[in-house]
Amino acid sequence: MHRYTTTLRIFAAAAILLLLVLPLPSPAQDPTPDALSDVSRPESSPFATLLETQDTTSLQSLEALHKALSSQEQQVAETQRRLIAAEDDVTRQALGDDLRELREQLKEQRLQFERFALEIDLRPFIDEVDQPFDWQEELSKLLKPILAELESATAESRVIGDLRAELNQVEERKGLAEKAVARLERLLGEGPSVDLRTRLEERLTHWQRIADDTANRYTALDIQLENRLAQRQSVFDETTGYAKRFFQTRGLNLLLAVGAFCAVFFGVRYLSSLVGRLQASKVTAGTARTKFSSRLAALILHVFSVLGGLIAMMLVFNMAGDWFMLGIIIIFLIGVAWASIKTLPSQVETVRLVLNIGAVREGERILFNALPFKVEVLGFRARLVNPRLDGGLQEIPVNALVGHYSRPAGADEEWFPTRTGDWVELADGRMGQVSRQSPSAVHLSELGGEDIVYPTDVFVGLNPRRLSEGFRIVSTFGIDYRHQAIATTEVPERMREKLEQGLPDLIPREHIKAVAVYFQSAAASSLDYEIHVDVAGEAARQTPLIRHAIQRILVDACNDNGWEIPFTQITLHQAPG
Repeated sequence: MHRYTTTLRIFAAAAILLLLVLPLPSPAQDPTPDALSDVSRPESSPFATLLETQDTTSLQSLEALHKALSSQEQQVAETQRRLIAAEDDVTRQALGDDLRELREQLKEQRLQFERFALEIDLRPFIDEVDQPFDWQEELSKLLKPILAELESATAESRVIGDLRAELNQVEERKGLAEKAVARLERLLGEGPSVDLRTRLEERLTHWQRIADDTANRYTALDIQLENRLAQRQSVFDETTGYAKRFFQTRGLNLLLAVGAFCAVFFGVRYLSSLVGRLQASKVTAGTARTKFSSRLAALILHVFSVLGGLIAMMLVFNMAGDWFMLGIIIIFLIGVAWASIKTLPSQVETVRLVLNIGAVREGERILFNALPFKVEVLGFRARLVNPRLDGGLQEIPVNALVGHYSRPAGADEEWFPTRTGDWVELADGRMGQVSRQSPSAVHLSELGGEDIVYPTDVFVGLNPRRLSEGFRIVSTFGIDYRHQAIATTEVPERMREKLEQGLPDLIPREHIKAVAVYFQSAAASSLDYEIHVDVAGEAARQTPLIRHAIQRILVDACNDNGWEIPFTQITLHQAPG
């Protein structure tokens, strides 16, 4: 706040100084010396002295305008007299055109004299003729000072370029003329007839003169070009010189324009922050209408901070009469407006998002970059939060959310499939512990110590199976058909008992939640059983060992009970001969 206050005070002081320095409009006075000598008055104040100086300056300016106006009136009268005395149509036409142009100039000078002498707005007293709008003419007026500035900046380079082009043209003419002279001399040396010699000598004299003239012209242009190149500064010196001249002529205007833009921009932004804090202190959870009005006010102030700053810059350049810089600003605004036409639907949706009436709403759940986030704050910048991810806070421009949709989150809906420290099993067969997860990558530490890095969206696409809160191991085992009589009664029970006795040797008994053996199917060469072992999450690290132990324990059960384990049988059928 102190910084903004200091800035505002500086610009206020500068404005006061400018008001004191600039001439104030006052009516012209012409006091007589006698009146001044007869009246005794106290010593003049600085303000009175300033008014007297301004009056003197106004009278001097009016005198200069009066002389120019009188001269113009004399020119009009003289041209009109010559028009009356003209005898031929061509002269009358030319003088008539000159007279119309001089009268237009005289009319403008009279208006200028009236404005300066009366110091009032004369537009209500002038009957202006409505003329059709010509955008090409208006654009040419806008571009004229810019092109003039560019022409001035490149004047030396263009002169050198013109000299080189003309030198090349003269050199070509010089070479052709010399060839013509050589050809004529060679023909004269071959002994032509008297009449032919006379004509050839005449042409030789003509082309010799052309060759001499082009040679002299070439020498003169070459000397001019060498002098120009010798006097020409380096590119760096020319650039710095132009920059120096630019800031000497337009530096103050540019400084004042930038200052005006900053004053309006930061002043409006500061006012916007004050309004936002004031509204935030009044807004409660149920006052949605008040929140909308505060968002609308913030949006209007945000837009006006930029537009108002640009308008302030244009006013400074307009008051300073700097049409070059004013034209640059106007062309920039036209370019921005033209570019904005194609992105208008996106801009409209962005405005709707800022006002919290678009497809994405504050406080709802959104899928951004294939990951779920909560829209915590929605304004000119959006804050997306995922509490399950390291670095799950993202500040992004609100226009990045154009094309996305949000919805209310469920009461118990998870923000990510896993937590840091969870043991998971992926669809690609890998199993490990999540050591770190962020919006960009998930690090999976396998049992052997390897660190596997998955892009977060790829990790989610592999449907991670969480083991940390309990899981079930499913395994299959088969015995031979000769035990078919007890296959559905005695065998499943003994297998279950054997598993309940053997698994506690590997993991604590309290980690084993349930063990079940089911007859699955009568396969081609075996009677198959499906084994379910429900294990607590604390034993997730031993998952591969538990799978191996189930097969080992069931083989031991077969050995203890004399059950045979089948193997794949291949039957060969011999075709009849």
